[in-house]
Amino acid sequence: MSNTNIQKISKFNNIQSELSDFEIKRIASKFGTPVYVIEENILRNNVEVLRKSFNNYTGKTAISYSFKSNFNPSLIQIFIEEDLVFDLTSIGEIYFFLKCGGDVDNIIYTSVTEEKSEYVEVLKNGINRIVIGSFNGYVNLNEAAKSLNVTVDVLVRINPEIYVNADISASFKNGKFGVPMDGSTNDNAKFIIHQIYDSNNLIFNGIHFHLGTQIIDPSCFINTIDLLDTFIGELKNEISDFSINILDIGGGMPVEYTESVPSPEYIGALITDKLNQFIEKINYTPTLIVESGRFLSAESSILISKIVNKKTFSDGNFLIIDSGYHLLLDSALMKHKYPIDIISKSNSISYGDVSIGGRLCDSLDVFQLPVDADFPHTEINDLVVFRNVGAYSIVFNMPFHCQTKPVILLHRKNKSMEIIRNAEKIEDLFRQEGGDILIK
Repeated sequence: MSNTNIQKISKFNNIQSELSDFEIKRIASKFGTPVYVIEENILRNNVEVLRKSFNNYTGKTAISYSFKSNFNPSLIQIFIEEDLVFDLTSIGEIYFFLKCGGDVDNIIYTSVTEEKSEYVEVLKNGINRIVIGSFNGYVNLNEAAKSLNVTVDVLVRINPEIYVNADISASFKNGKFGVPMDGSTNDNAKFIIHQIYDSNNLIFNGIHFHLGTQIIDPSCFINTIDLLDTFIGELKNEISDFSINILDIGGGMPVEYTESVPSPEYIGALITDKLNQFIEKINYTPTLIVESGRFLSAESSILISKIVNKKTFSDGNFLIIDSGYHLLLDSALMKHKYPIDIISKSNSISYGDVSIGGRLCDSLDVFQLPVDADFPHTEINDLVVFRNVGAYSIVFNMPFHCQTKPVILLHRKNKSMEIIRNAEKIEDLFRQEGGDILIK
């Protein structure tokens, strides 16, 4: 399949929200604001979109969900039903996953700290696929596996140290994640892979890399595969029984917020065309793992907020809403311009400048808006709907100003609406912050 026939630019929302303005108003009336709503149909649709985007690959393909982007148990159960692999990176995430009914065989564990005590706990849970990203990680995992007398399948995380056009690049010299392919110190992939082959408890299983978040130009994947071509050729010459069973290309599939991004179909076709050439040359057909947290979950969710105050100036309006970056932290961290709808009682369009600020006493709590956005005339109690908030927003909820977490609803395929996280009570927050110690 040639990628020339693939739509290059993403269409906004692969599947449109099924919630009408009337239903959103009814939700706000019943549950109050702010309130999150997750749509099951969009979650499942995005899994299917990602699968189809990589179906040109000659070998097997598995879709992996990055747990950190949204670990609501109901959402995790949906992805378990979709037979995804799960990228976990903490003992707490393991607890959540297993409590949701997940199978340890569907876990790839990638630690950042790579402590021996952590690996002992991971291995005791029966997890057998682990990504290491440092020589110290190799030493600690090897000792943990030896102490428990188990064998572990290991992937080595490489850092190709190339330019990546993305909102956040994870590939640069001396970076936090992974190791260079070669080098003069022990912290290089070639040396670590040799050590794994010499170990009685570790089995080399594959290569992992993650290039960045919101990747705008997918040529970085092509460049990395070219580097891997040479790298694996060298390993085949140096290690007589060398083989590679898994190639995990990480995430980075971009989500369209308010600006066009390459479509998953285009990126998938580009990568699989290159990979098919790659595997023919190296004479191995590793399982391809495609990770995605943001792409799978972002478009599924909205945050419904309400205008609670309004300032009118000569050239525009400043709206104050009952949400803030404590519920949408990427608006402050990454300056995300979320798609925003205002559900107003008025039919007239406001052509003056509109600014939207949150309820926090912080000058950073002002939302980024598209420069060409046209909003209706607004009044206090009108609703403001932020779209594509299903990745990272919920997990970053903060109690700044003693703000409690809002309720989360799940809009099921059968059109029913379920509470999947109860609204936090101020009494609960007080206890969590030590109030139960103060008052006995």
